[in-house]
Amino acid sequence: MSSPSSTPRPRGKCALPMMSTRTIYHWLSRPYTRLVESHFVETSWGRRAGWLSMRYVGKLLMTMLLLLHTSNAVYIDFENCLSPVIKNSASDPQPLLQFQPEYVWAKFDSTTPSHTLNITVYGNITGIATNESIPPSTDPQWNNPNETLGKILREDPDNNKLSTFFADFNVLKYTPYKAEASSFCENTIHQQCPLTPAFDLEGNKTDPANPGRPAFTIQHDMYSSFRFTTINAILRVTSGNERKSSLACVSADLSPDLGASLSGILQYLPLVVLILVAVATAAAAIISPWGSTDVFRFTTNYGRDADLLRLVTPGFGDCLQYIQFIVLAASLSLNYPGFFQPVASQVSWAALMFNESFVSHGNGTQSVVDGLYIVNGTYGLDRMSQLVGMQENEDIWAGMMIWLLVIIAAVVTLIQIGFLLRWGYRQISNTQQEDLRAKNLPFSVGNAIRIVFNYFLLPIVALSMYQLVIAGRSPKATVALATVLLFLLVLFSAFLLWLIATTRDRSTLFDDLPTVLLYGPLYNTYSDNAATFALVPVMLTFVRGIAIGAVQPSGIAQLVLLAICEVITILTLNAFRPFHSPTSMNAFHTFFAVVRLVTILLSVAFLPSLGVGDAPRGWVGYVILLLHAIVLVFGFFLNACQTLIEVIARLAGAGGEEGLGRGAARGGLVKVCSKQSLVTLFGFI
Repeated sequence: MSSPSSTPRPRGKCALPMMSTRTIYHWLSRPYTRLVESHFVETSWGRRAGWLSMRYVGKLLMTMLLLLHTSNAVYIDFENCLSPVIKNSASDPQPLLQFQPEYVWAKFDSTTPSHTLNITVYGNITGIATNESIPPSTDPQWNNPNETLGKILREDPDNNKLSTFFADFNVLKYTPYKAEASSFCENTIHQQCPLTPAFDLEGNKTDPANPGRPAFTIQHDMYSSFRFTTINAILRVTSGNERKSSLACVSADLSPDLGASLSGILQYLPLVVLILVAVATAAAAIISPWGSTDVFRFTTNYGRDADLLRLVTPGFGDCLQYIQFIVLAASLSLNYPGFFQPVASQVSWAALMFNESFVSHGNGTQSVVDGLYIVNGTYGLDRMSQLVGMQENEDIWAGMMIWLLVIIAAVVTLIQIGFLLRWGYRQISNTQQEDLRAKNLPFSVGNAIRIVFNYFLLPIVALSMYQLVIAGRSPKATVALATVLLFLLVLFSAFLLWLIATTRDRSTLFDDLPTVLLYGPLYNTYSDNAATFALVPVMLTFVRGIAIGAVQPSGIAQLVLLAICEVITILTLNAFRPFHSPTSMNAFHTFFAVVRLVTILLSVAFLPSLGVGDAPRGWVGYVILLLHAIVLVFGFFLNACQTLIEVIARLAGAGGEEGLGRGAARGGLVKVCSKQSLVTLFGFI
């Protein structure tokens, strides 16, 4: 069996110290030891020859290994599934005989067709199977193979039955491999039966693979990649006595690597949907019959024509916010199925989470080790950051802010270049001057406000709040900056509420171009009498961000707050109906909120305190991902396709005239076009 693979820097409570060269030597030499022992007879010459042979091989291997860089050993989380009666007896004066697992290492070969899965459990022996007293650790009987007290035996002397090893590999309710019952001692490493407790380990005592530590292993060719799934491995050992007493039980969830192809699909398909929504929105705002080529008008929905709003909603911001919800709702402190967070992490780009470590300056975290996803963290956002590839918790907020500032700077720079080109064109063409300065500042600041409040408010609040949670382990500068940012966001939100509430002349909010350029994107899709509704989604986004970021220590509190937000969203949308009726946005946002609420309620199954089994949690995880896919496909992708088709159809002349000189007919494409015109448009017979 080969040595476990390494990561650049192990993290979390299961990260372990470096393996010593001595440890690697023992791992590599074990098969050869058995070979030598089986070919030398039990004579003094044979034992001496075997010892000399192994000593020679050991020196040779040690010389070779000194030329190699030692590696870090990373192990997976597991559960000791022995009955509580047996487990809890370990602290009793007379504990029951058991194998106590301490570390579990697994390797899944994701490259070869056989897809070999190898699992090794390291631990120790404790307890006793009889009512006798346990001898002290210095008692010579521990080194006497004929003494059986406090040891796991190959065969029970009274019942003449072997200690038996069982292994089940389950995927949901499907069992791809169920090992036949076999002798436990045929699966042990480091020790031969009878297995004795390891009282005093030589060398690196904290090394799980220390050759003095009892361990057992299993290997099987799965012949499938099992991507997008989680393999629940259950390893059990029973005694050969008449009662078939349980000696060991280990349960571990193994999530194979998604692979480059599947990861790319999960990463780029939502991005394609987002880009398509952006293209459809821009096309409708510019080249539809109610659109405008004036950049100041089509970027702010100036004029708010009902049919134009119908075409541009739901828009780019709505789609981006939903994708952000997917990744951040998968970052709660819950016991997700093993495949769930790796899948959701593929769209972490929507929340400005990338594999860059700007604060710790580390090389990042390799989440795939030996073909399996390995993450260790206290909080959900910590685990998500590891899957993304960040080195430390402190890199999450700083990375998000750096990318946010880069986006704002790039947009403002492009705007200034546009103004410069527009000024130069008017100078060259000697056309009538317009006051570009009166539009420059509102347009530039307005787009920065749009980026922050329309596009990235949820990740900004959530990750800023999380930065305060981990303040004790972060640089003081990042904590101070996160606090200042939150204060400014709250202050601006309060100012916006005051501005809208105190503006008596509503025409100023909707018809004054500088005001629309500055604040319009926040409320310009609502009807005239519902402008103040703009504060409802802003405040609910703040609460969502607090639930996701600040309440990371409690998964159940996170779910309660998020569920309350969605209930309030549904009630306020249907009570105030803030959107124009032709846009159907009241129905769209109600649909989005209902789906979010359902996914939050389903996530109750992931609460660790409920102890829901692996198979039910896996099914719930697939249902949640399916619901997200339904929203992206039917709520955004197909709607964007419909918008593009209508815009192209109207450019081709479909829709006719609504009376004499009254322009394009109102309503959707199906409403205003006959069946024959649609057939002619698309060239069908």
